[in-house]
Amino acid sequence: MNFFEFWNQYKWRIISVLFAIVFAAFLFTIGFWKTLLLFVLVGIAFFIGTLLDEGGRARVGEFFRSIFKSRE
Repeated sequence: MNFFEFWNQYKWRIISVLFAIVFAAFLFTIGFWKTLLLFVLVGIAFFIGTLLDEGGRARVGEFFRSIFKSRE
């Protein structure tokens, strides 16, 4: 079995284990709340990056306008 076959068969297990190792390393070095804040900020940055990939600045603006629109 070559690397790509192995990766395709066990991709999510590998990603999950790597995520757990990184989370544990951050947890032991900087503490729970800082680790949680770090992951929340990374998640927000990932989400905004996804919006930018989909439609550029207009898509980001559209998203925030839909959240903060007035309810008149």
